[in-house]
Amino acid sequence: MPPAVKICGIRTMDAAIAAINDSADFLGFIHFAKSPRHLTLNAMKDLMSAIRSVNATIPLVSVVVNPENDMLETLRDEVKPDLIQLHGKEPPQRVAEIAALTHIPLIKAISVSEKSDLDEVPLYEPYVEYMMFDAKPPKDAALPGGLGLSFDWTLMRHHAAAKPWFLAGGLSSETVAAAVKESGASMLDISSGVESAPGVKDSALISGFLRAAKSL
Repeated sequence: MPPAVKICGIRTMDAAIAAINDSADFLGFIHFAKSPRHLTLNAMKDLMSAIRSVNATIPLVSVVVNPENDMLETLRDEVKPDLIQLHGKEPPQRVAEIAALTHIPLIKAISVSEKSDLDEVPLYEPYVEYMMFDAKPPKDAALPGGLGLSFDWTLMRHHAAAKPWFLAGGLSSETVAAAVKESGASMLDISSGVESAPGVKDSALISGFLRAAKSL
């Protein structure tokens, strides 16, 4: 079975339609001011509404970083994503609080550079629907992800997962086959790998990646 794919950092209807037309399984939308893919919550709400008018079934994911409760309440009550992705340094107890506050299924992203980075995963799994494993950013990086960096995918090969997980970081149509083979991933998340410039999704790159992934 080919891997499920989340196209993240969607900012336009054209990018969303390109992803939907080539069988994306999730769409992600980022609310983080430092990101070139940033959307205000109002813009995210409007774009999600427009997408749902043409495809009411594809899961829509709001990506946030170390969110405060007021932002989460706005997501819950106004934006109404199908899932919330936590891509910051939220500890397990905070993730538990967010799950209780929002009652929206969660994805928790973990930064990985070595095997020991996976040790904390079981502490998160009771509170989330999915985990995500992304490359650890450089110490001076302004962004926690979306940098096009990869990690040693073989670290995931024998990961004992209690929840389904996404592989992220350094993916493209050229690397996807190796990524899946080396990691054993059944779910993929891509953002910068389908862009012509930071924050600018390229419909041809989206289609090319999805065709490559779905051919596996």
